[in-house]
Amino acid sequence: MSTLHAPSTPDVLKDAHRIASARRLLVEVPGPAAFDRLSALAARLVGAGHAKVTLFTDQDTVIGGHGLPAGVIGGPALLTGALSAIVVREGAPLNIPVASADERVAGLPAVTSGQVNAYLGAPLVAASGHVVGVLAVYDSVPRSWTDDAARLLEQLSASVVAELELSAAQSAVGATSARLEVALEASSVGIWEQDLRTRTVFWDQRCAAIFGIDGAVQLDSMEDLVRRHIHPEDHAAVREAMQAALFGRGEFLVEARVLRADGAVRWTVSRGRVVVDPSGEAVRILGTAVDVTDARDEAERRLSAVQRAAAIAEVAAELANATRIEELADIAQRGAEVLGAESSALTVFDPSGAPLRLYMTHWLVDAARTGADVELPRDGIEVDLDDSLPHQFVARHGRRVFLSTPEEASARFPKMSEITALLGVHAVAALPLRVESRVLGSFVVVWATEHPFAGGDLEVLEALTAQIALSVSRLQADSQRLAAVAAMAEANRHLQLLADAGQVLSGTLDITSQIEQLAGLVVPTLGDWCWIVVTDEQGRLHELASAHRDPHRSEELEEYVRSMVSSMTDQAAARVVARTGRPLVMPEIDCARVERALPDPEARRSLARLGADSGAVVPLVARGQTMGALGLFTAAERGPLSQAEVDTAVEVGRRAGLALHHSRLYGQQRALAETLQRSLLTAPPEPDHSEIVVRYVPAAAGAEIGGDWYDAFMQSDGATVLAIGDVVGHDSRAAAAMGQVRGLLRGISYSSGAGPAEVLTQLDRAVQGLALDTMATCLVARLEQDEDGVRAGTTRLRWANAGHPPPLVLADDGTVTVLDDGPADLLLGVAPDSPRTDHVTEVSRGWTVLLYTDGLVERRDRDIDVGTAELVEVLRGCTGLPLAELCDRVLARLFLPDAEDDVAVLGVRLHPEDRPRPPEAGPQRMPPGIEPASPVRPEAG
Repeated sequence: MSTLHAPSTPDVLKDAHRIASARRLLVEVPGPAAFDRLSALAARLVGAGHAKVTLFTDQDTVIGGHGLPAGVIGGPALLTGALSAIVVREGAPLNIPVASADERVAGLPAVTSGQVNAYLGAPLVAASGHVVGVLAVYDSVPRSWTDDAARLLEQLSASVVAELELSAAQSAVGATSARLEVALEASSVGIWEQDLRTRTVFWDQRCAAIFGIDGAVQLDSMEDLVRRHIHPEDHAAVREAMQAALFGRGEFLVEARVLRADGAVRWTVSRGRVVVDPSGEAVRILGTAVDVTDARDEAERRLSAVQRAAAIAEVAAELANATRIEELADIAQRGAEVLGAESSALTVFDPSGAPLRLYMTHWLVDAARTGADVELPRDGIEVDLDDSLPHQFVARHGRRVFLSTPEEASARFPKMSEITALLGVHAVAALPLRVESRVLGSFVVVWATEHPFAGGDLEVLEALTAQIALSVSRLQADSQRLAAVAAMAEANRHLQLLADAGQVLSGTLDITSQIEQLAGLVVPTLGDWCWIVVTDEQGRLHELASAHRDPHRSEELEEYVRSMVSSMTDQAAARVVARTGRPLVMPEIDCARVERALPDPEARRSLARLGADSGAVVPLVARGQTMGALGLFTAAERGPLSQAEVDTAVEVGRRAGLALHHSRLYGQQRALAETLQRSLLTAPPEPDHSEIVVRYVPAAAGAEIGGDWYDAFMQSDGATVLAIGDVVGHDSRAAAAMGQVRGLLRGISYSSGAGPAEVLTQLDRAVQGLALDTMATCLVARLEQDEDGVRAGTTRLRWANAGHPPPLVLADDGTVTVLDDGPADLLLGVAPDSPRTDHVTEVSRGWTVLLYTDGLVERRDRDIDVGTAELVEVLRGCTGLPLAELCDRVLARLFLPDAEDDVAVLGVRLHPEDRPRPPEAGPQRMPPGIEPASPVRPEAG
């Protein structure tokens, strides 16, 4: 490993800040479920057998995975930790297709043990910028990781980090609430609340304790509270204060004696604030209660301190419930008023790295507007990060500043003289908003008069600042969490689109159907409407598909695309992208661009009706060749495409281009193989004693060419030989092997004049001796006639079967016989010396013999016995039909359009004794996809 780093380079693995960042996230890991799911997603998307998420502190710890042994999660990564260390040190993805051949890792235990021979890892980069772990996929066999796989893994690593940061943020929120509870407990402040809709009053534990009651209490109404727990002499004061607060939608403050449960009388100060709903209707009163009995007995100074504490506690409660940073300045101002301050302000650093932002209270905003005649936003303004004013200095350096007089302020910060003149500020206190070691900004309090800072003032300011800092941290954590969740949802949406696109483009080789479905996927996920155009062999563009988020406008869009393709110039985006192979992003589509691209006024009007304020056109590329273009467009309400949406569209275009390329290549290969196969299937002979009809139907477009074949010829002694077979395999090699086996059988049978069993034996030996390296089923039959047979009106059918479906005989009375005299002999290519048996049956004139391959009766959802039974039933209904029509009806009833195997059929009908051979049949109507037999064209068989 030393070859990877120069000795003078600091070891990233031992960086204390990086380790601390990783430990912070490791402590907050809620469990492996989320990371198991993300690992499984990574493994599925790149096709790997194993995946894991690890956090790298001073060791590599597994926090989630897929395909891992039991007990691994939660412990150290014993074997792959060294690979993770490389990713963390480099801070970049690690792509190793063959680990055993990579000198960097070949000697690692994970590789030498055979568990890892292909590895792809992406770093996990925390919000602090440190690499804290790794998302990795690996396999025990070599494999080449594509660039797409690496990019997908990097995108998923961002989702992993978002999940980790979310857990840390939730922990921070919990800590904030706990600190608030501690603050209230330490201040001995009770919290009470009245729901003005139900009139019920609730005391928390501390508030109830003031009245000498254990545990929280709920009372039916405020009147019930006053009557039972307030001294009679103070009833009027409490009711008056409450009514005044409700009438003015303001604060509630009253000092009263309470009657404790133990009979004692205590003085309390209760504060409250009326809370209104968005319509201005008062819905509840939130308040605090403090026992001030001891304070009344002591000096005024002591009483004032308690009142300050109550006010700060109330402010702290409001700060804890704030939902936006803009609210904090006005809430904190109520705490600053305890010290006689005129106003306050906050400065906060934006977590995304934007400049410092200043939030001011109403007083400062109004004063600034009056003095400078400018509009200042209440939601904060950006300020420079320098030392010219106290709030900037404190936020930058994290040190407190107290300025008691204008002279002191101007001497320390010369620019303060302008502030004094403009806003009338005479004294300033600025304190850093700090959470742990991080400075989040500053809290500034201003006085319109000179203000000496005493010890009590400093304590209040410090308490207020701490509560504000916690609220800022909580709100920022909430914002980051929501942003992370939104980013993860957006990434998942794009990943799902790519997954759906991959499924569509791999589901069928009907490229037109694929592209139409693809257009329906990208709209409305990426745009409001789209079109897809492709090039032909001459490079001309043709429309292939389009989609609009409003299905009712599909025809309108199709008409526009047709007119666009027929009239667009070389400056049109589709032609530019097809020519250059590079995406073209148009954040704004102006009239000049449209006029250059579309000289046809009607086409331009159609575009205007569709609405295209922005868009992007990406190429359909495959193997360096541009196959077409995908255009995505959005209306003004949606806004321009984001970079992530453009990147996703580019990837969709790349996949569509590959699918288009594969479809064209497959079509060429299939046409070539099918032509070869048909060229090997010759027309049947025309013996005097019988009629022979053959049929061959290739498999569905999505399947490979097969090895099914038939043959019929005359031997030198006048006997008619029938043969049908199926070479194992579904590709061009099977078709080629079929041609060799068929030729050998024809030659052996004709030259030897032997019976079917002997022909199959010699053929099996030839397959082995000539090293054809193939296996095949085959059935050979011979129609034999002698004078006895002629007088009796019968013909002998002698046959031998090498693992092939049995022949069927249809009598002229509709009886169907399956010629399966015992189990079939072994198929060809297995054991050439195995014995083979001839079987003989007599066939009357007018009867029909049907030979066929297994594709006719066997499918995935049906075994061969069920299929054979169905074939027998179909044949029973074909009695009396001409032989050609019988073969066509059998295929129409049993061969499915989506069949995955080709089918050969050979039918023989003996001429009736009293009827001459029928004339050659004229043109016949064939079921869809079925080729008729023809004595002229070999491929028609």
